[in-house]
Amino acid sequence: MEMKILNLFLLLFLFLPFRANGNETALREDLFKGYNKDSLPLGNQSLISLKMGIAFRAFNSIDQVEGTLTANIWLRHWWNDGNLQWNPTDYNGITDIAVNTDPGLENSVWVPDIYLYNTAEKPMEQLDYSRAHIYYDGSIIWSRPGILTSTCMFDLRSFPYDTQHCLFKFGSWVYHDGQMNLTMDDGSIDISNFQPNDGWNLADFTSTLNFVKYNCCPDLYPDITFNVTLERLPGYYTLNIITPAYATSSLMIISFLVPWDSGERISFAITVMLSLIVFLLILSENLPKTNTKPLLSEMLIGLTFFSLLCVFFTVFVSALYSYKSKKDNFIFKVINRISDFLPNLNSCTQDSEINDTVTHFTLTESDVDSYTHDEPVIGLDHRTSSYKTVMDRNTDKYKNNLTHRSISTAIVQSDTTSAMSNACNASNDSNASNASNDSNDSNETTASERKIKSYARKLESVFTVIFLFSFIVYTIVMFAFIPS
Repeated sequence: MEMKILNLFLLLFLFLPFRANGNETALREDLFKGYNKDSLPLGNQSLISLKMGIAFRAFNSIDQVEGTLTANIWLRHWWNDGNLQWNPTDYNGITDIAVNTDPGLENSVWVPDIYLYNTAEKPMEQLDYSRAHIYYDGSIIWSRPGILTSTCMFDLRSFPYDTQHCLFKFGSWVYHDGQMNLTMDDGSIDISNFQPNDGWNLADFTSTLNFVKYNCCPDLYPDITFNVTLERLPGYYTLNIITPAYATSSLMIISFLVPWDSGERISFAITVMLSLIVFLLILSENLPKTNTKPLLSEMLIGLTFFSLLCVFFTVFVSALYSYKSKKDNFIFKVINRISDFLPNLNSCTQDSEINDTVTHFTLTESDVDSYTHDEPVIGLDHRTSSYKTVMDRNTDKYKNNLTHRSISTAIVQSDTTSAMSNACNASNDSNASNASNDSNDSNETTASERKIKSYARKLESVFTVIFLFSFIVYTIVMFAFIPS
């Protein structure tokens, strides 16, 4: 007796799974008997009610050059199919089953033809036809995982401190509002499983339901637009472009401290300018070719113009320092013509200074007498009177010669002083181009050359102050445009 009871339990245990499986198979056969997946599953309804939502998993690519946003999503649909209902008691309590959604498979259900309107690729190509979950009352839940690439209008005026507003616009391609009632889920956007992007922050998200009448058709077509607000994280551009660019541009100010005689000032300024151009080329690869003027581009272009101005000024002042009045070329002719209108900064040497440079010697008669009589003539006492007479005559003649030389020296001194005074007056005249004719020494610096160098030193000081002030003001203005 006990053996019979045990065998009965074993038979029941083995038979129940087959019975349950047989119930689901029978259920599927009954559900899809005469079912047409191409027909709108209204049942007893006047129109199909479709509710939609989306779950963002990650933003794989945000391409501002191409103007696209690629997102990893789960697209969710809820609707009721009036042709797929059953009584769970008739099928051993089965309340839900999984069904196919791929139109190419057998026993697949009707699915809404939802498309991404602003797609940048083939619509919905990378979304999987996953299986849907259907309940005994005809309710269906279908979640489609995949990757979508949508178009996005990037506003790069504040780049790289910009905020972008992108959208995903979904709607039926065929069914209008009289056939399909499209609504949004309460939590239409789900970010519970969202993975943050290294370069962007998801700042905000909203969803809106729209009804649009297109030119092709007389009816209104509903769509749901999921809007996402993305804030760029500017750390990469600040660290790799902005900081090195401003550090390099600060060398323009240091270039004014490089001595002129080193010969490296012009090459130093040109190197700084080329370095800034390299940063500008790197930036251009990350921006679309549009008329938009990004903030970072304006920063680098402004720094480039500052460096270009520094190079121009360096070359000009170098020409002033190397100015030679005797050389005949176009640049020096222009500088010489400009120097005619410049006041003289170096006043000529006063007459007293000129007189100090001339050696004065005037011999008086007493000096001559001392020169001739201080030292006795050896053996004169033993000479005859006739020899003394000859010596006295020679002495008188020598005195006359010395006196004549003294007078001639004073005349030469007077003539020299007068000539140098005339040369000084000529250098102060507006026609200073003839000043070089008064010098026989080719290495001597003329008055016009000294005047040009004096103006070069003053111009360099003034330009350095103006350049530094303008650079600081420009930097403050540029950073003031950064959005808070």
